[in-house]
Amino acid sequence: MDKELQELIKKLLTEKKAEWAIGYEKAYDEFSTRPAFVADPGDTSRLIFNKYCINNLGLYLTKLKKNKLAVVCKGCDIATVFELIREKQFKRENVIIISVACDGVLDKRTNKLLEKCENCQVKQPKGGDFTIGTAKNSENPKSFEDVSLFEKKSSKEKMEFWNRQFEKCIRCYACRNVCPVCYCPDCFALRSMPEYLSKHVDADKNKLFHMIRMQHVFGRCTDCKACDTACPVNIPLSILTKKLAKDAKELFNYESGADTDARPPLSTYDEGDSESDIM
Repeated sequence: MDKELQELIKKLLTEKKAEWAIGYEKAYDEFSTRPAFVADPGDTSRLIFNKYCINNLGLYLTKLKKNKLAVVCKGCDIATVFELIREKQFKRENVIIISVACDGVLDKRTNKLLEKCENCQVKQPKGGDFTIGTAKNSENPKSFEDVSLFEKKSSKEKMEFWNRQFEKCIRCYACRNVCPVCYCPDCFALRSMPEYLSKHVDADKNKLFHMIRMQHVFGRCTDCKACDTACPVNIPLSILTKKLAKDAKELFNYESGADTDARPPLSTYDEGDSESDIM
């Protein structure tokens, strides 16, 4: 797969169909990879793809959107690219999607398959301009069982759980920085005039930051789990992102990144929309 990927990207760069290619390269050990940015056709030999390619490279498309780009995408990452196209962050014709078959990626902290990979329906990706490799999709549909179980907890139990989690937060903003749809150049969390969020770190302020961020990405988050895996104190943010995906699907029949023409639920109004949250 590596050789085929390298030759394809070399061809795209040589023929000037792409100015930059974004892929993966080996990092500091055999269990690590990092994003690689290649503009020279002679430099493509460092590009690889394996079970440690955990990063969602859609993150970098908004940062290099003035260029003609080629990006390597796992099946799940393609949803991010489509979501950014739908938000008009760049034109579809300016991005070449190189989709790679993926049997799942490993969480380096546990060396176990990421939970999102267990029931993945796009191990054999679709929607790319080029596809490399083959993989078998999971026969089991995406499950929200863990979220449903959490929803059954009492309000007090939920509050106590999240208070414990957000007490650990050091407000490093790693979750925001790796989120492909958190691309605002002027983030509310860093504003000082006016100051929406105190720089003082405590459970209440941390909770405010995370809840506002989740509200901002509702209907846009593709549940890629980048925030979850980036958190240095292991806050299970995937419970929140899966809750967003579950509510968007159940309340509005909307799935982020599935359709580049669909409008996100919070930017449209329909008389049939759920009003269950209105007293």
